[in-house]
Amino acid sequence: MSQSNSTALERLPEGAIQLCQGRIHAFNRAAGAQFPELAVGDQPPAFLAPALGDQTAGVFLHQGVEYVFSRTPQDCCQLLLVHPSSQSALTDRQLDGFVRQMRTFMQEMLLPVQLLSDDLSRAGGDPSGRDAAFQKTFCRMHRLLSNLDYLRSLGSSQAFFQPITMDLVGLCGRLSDEAASLLEGAGVTLTFRCNSSSLLIPGDPDLLSKLILTLLSNAAKAAPQGSVFLTLAQRRDRAILSVTDSGQDFAQEDLDTLFPSPLPDDRIPDPQEGAGMGLAIARHIVALHKGTMLLERRESGALLSVVSLPTGPLDTRLQVQSPRIEDTGGLSPVLVELSDVLPQSMFRTEDYD
Repeated sequence: MSQSNSTALERLPEGAIQLCQGRIHAFNRAAGAQFPELAVGDQPPAFLAPALGDQTAGVFLHQGVEYVFSRTPQDCCQLLLVHPSSQSALTDRQLDGFVRQMRTFMQEMLLPVQLLSDDLSRAGGDPSGRDAAFQKTFCRMHRLLSNLDYLRSLGSSQAFFQPITMDLVGLCGRLSDEAASLLEGAGVTLTFRCNSSSLLIPGDPDLLSKLILTLLSNAAKAAPQGSVFLTLAQRRDRAILSVTDSGQDFAQEDLDTLFPSPLPDDRIPDPQEGAGMGLAIARHIVALHKGTMLLERRESGALLSVVSLPTGPLDTRLQVQSPRIEDTGGLSPVLVELSDVLPQSMFRTEDYD
């Protein structure tokens, strides 16, 4: 594969795969992140069969995610362009994960509630610890239900998408300030780095907030008692948002939860496994904004997430964004989104009132 050919593929925002004589000749980083099975010189994996048939455009499924493809002839080769469908539905695995986690959370809530009742019935009891356990599980349940509701409603996803001309630097700064104070309690230091005072993009602030917090949560899981860096920069007509951890060891089984693969039918999932919704929603949010997202394990061991978003076109007219219904019960959305990585002590009532 020539250097010029590789550079040309990397310039494409979506996944790009070049096929020559029935074998994979080259692919860009976006395609490699979406399909780790790809290898130069190998025959195309079986899941690409629908994209290599008679139709030059259509959809195919891979690990429960729907992808849109288009195929273009190039001399003796073919160029396959692929990106996740914005209409991907809730998968059976995600639904199974939701049910499993909901049962676990309900069990976790039952004991603190019972003990809290006992404390309140006895003079001098200190219910704060039981209250914190209850609050943390409530936040995790709320996040799980919100994710399920989002995925369930993808068939009418445009109702969720309300783009305006917004300042991405301001959004990242506000989220990082609030998240940093919370993650400090978990032993994680969060640093926001940006050389610009403002960066306007067309985007939905609520959805981009969820995207950023999901990436921060994943990085914090990869760097317990470490550091997380949120970096924002502009490259020509793209806003490049990256999140990386301090490079501490990240177990392969944890990496597998970030890059879901089909579970054997006879395998009983571990109760602590996620439902596989967070990054599916993150990819969908990026797709709605016509961007791309890459997840990569660096040689240093760090886990890197990179999101590229277009900075235009901008609508300079006054825009009205209908407010979404507040459904967090007064809790901070940052607290809810980071609830999987924060210690129980951070959920004492006096800590977030």
